[in-house]
Amino acid sequence: MTYNHIFKDGLVITKKLLGPRMNWQKTYSALTNKPNIDYYNLGCWLKNRKSLTNHLKDIADLRIDLITSKNKNFLLSEKYHFKSFRPESLYLREVLIYANDLPVMYARTVLPYRYLRGHWSGIKKLKSSPLSEVVYERPSIKRSTFSYAIPTTTSVKKAIPCNALRADIAIARQSSFTYKKESILLSEFFFKALNKFEY
Repeated sequence: MTYNHIFKDGLVITKKLLGPRMNWQKTYSALTNKPNIDYYNLGCWLKNRKSLTNHLKDIADLRIDLITSKNKNFLLSEKYHFKSFRPESLYLREVLIYANDLPVMYARTVLPYRYLRGHWSGIKKLKSSPLSEVVYERPSIKRSTFSYAIPTTTSVKKAIPCNALRADIAIARQSSFTYKKESILLSEFFFKALNKFEY
């Protein structure tokens, strides 16, 4: 039996769910204990609410690869965020983000299929373009606060389809974007190579 602890409105809610588990926290300071990682520089990336891909474009050669796998292993937090929807009714977009040919981020965007008929329809048309082209398009789109986690071996294995990259994850963060009461959930996994690029 698996339980997930979700921080919501200052309270910890325990809910039984099925899926890869990650313990998300509202701050990342307690998670920054891995050796040989410059958390000062990484922290600048972690707490920035603007488009990270737009910033990477300014300092490196950016490439975004769309992952076209049939992987449908949703994280517990993704299922909980859309708890009123069945998992089979959720759309998942996965990308690998490269800077100067180094993989620096893996990102997952989840939303109900029915939201693709409204403003969020642009997500399905992005292909290898950054999500920022949709989520920063209108000032009325609101971004939530961040939650952070160190992915467990099990959660990484089930969530990330690329075997060779799983060991290189330093930390992950999660946030949602809401437009007219319809939200999407973005989970970003930061690889150690991101530290090669000063924010």
